[in-house]
Amino acid sequence: MKLTKVALFTTFAAVAFTAQAASYPELPVGIKSGTGALIGDTVYVGLGSGGDKFFSLNLKEKDAKWTELPAFPGGSRNQPVSAAVDGKLYVFGGMQNTDVAANQIINDVHVYDPATQMWTKLQTRSPRSASVGASAAAKDGKIYFFGGVNQEIWNGLFQDVKAAVGTKEGDEKKAAEKPVFDAYFNMSHKDFLFNADVLSYNPATNTWHNEGHFPYYGRAGAAIAIKGDKFLVVNGELKAGLRTDETSLGTIGKDGITWKQLGKLPAPKGYEKQDGIAGAMGGYTKGGYIVTGGANFPGAKANYEKGIMDAHRTGGLKKTFHNAVYSLDEKKGTWKVVGEYPINIASGVALTYGDKVLMIGGETDGGKPLTEVKTMSFDGKTLIVE
Repeated sequence: MKLTKVALFTTFAAVAFTAQAASYPELPVGIKSGTGALIGDTVYVGLGSGGDKFFSLNLKEKDAKWTELPAFPGGSRNQPVSAAVDGKLYVFGGMQNTDVAANQIINDVHVYDPATQMWTKLQTRSPRSASVGASAAAKDGKIYFFGGVNQEIWNGLFQDVKAAVGTKEGDEKKAAEKPVFDAYFNMSHKDFLFNADVLSYNPATNTWHNEGHFPYYGRAGAAIAIKGDKFLVVNGELKAGLRTDETSLGTIGKDGITWKQLGKLPAPKGYEKQDGIAGAMGGYTKGGYIVTGGANFPGAKANYEKGIMDAHRTGGLKKTFHNAVYSLDEKKGTWKVVGEYPINIASGVALTYGDKVLMIGGETDGGKPLTEVKTMSFDGKTLIVE
């Protein structure tokens, strides 16, 4: 795909970077595809590339250092989700290698109580897979879940791969698994059956509820945020390798959530089109909602529109990480690029803290896990990353 620089991007807002050291200490280990949440002024982050480790940091304590929590009892997990309610940290699912097959989604729930410093596995499970591509946010004592891959299709894929490969190695292994992956990647996005029901979990009653249907197709890896009664959804993946540039706003009411579409994300600097992003990181600041980073396969959207189902592998498209920062005009429902994050980034933990967005860990070009902890803020004119 030919890339061209567009004149629009010469009108960036001013961007300021502090020359001082980071305000918060770096993580003890790089954490990508992990999870995290805030309880008061303490942030909890773990799992993903951090294995079964969880860490906490008191954001108000001078010279604070990351403290390692007791190991997560469910073992190493990739792409779990979490949220905090009533002073406790709830961690949902994720995927791990099991005796059944590799990359199996585990549908369970654990809670960590900082008062006792203990983990407890709860007697519950989500009616949909509430992890692996899902996003979560807490409001009024409930945890809302959006999107996520189809557990049966995902787990079945890797079980079929294991059965096809058997004890084969090297080129024989690749030849055996190829038809299984080919069939998977050649499905339409509708046939991936990503979750399009918004769920909620109430820890006080240990119950799950259906909050309504998302009308614009289920997706994985969307950035979400809840502010008041508004539920914001930014982009995400429609099927393996294919993103969407659509954004949507839901209104939470007594009868569920009603939805409307907002403007699409504009193309980032150097690109003619926006392919959409998954694994982006965002939150609310003084100037409203901002989001950055994410990854995609530039050209996959154009391939899919031509009827090429295996859109991201056709033509050898490369997974690309981004750093454009987008700001939402809440009144108009439109987006603009307001600057750039200092590095390409995706799949980290982003949390609104005061009038800033905490940016913790993640990954960058080549999938390298990050240890850095930064903040990002925008007042409507100036983007500040420190």
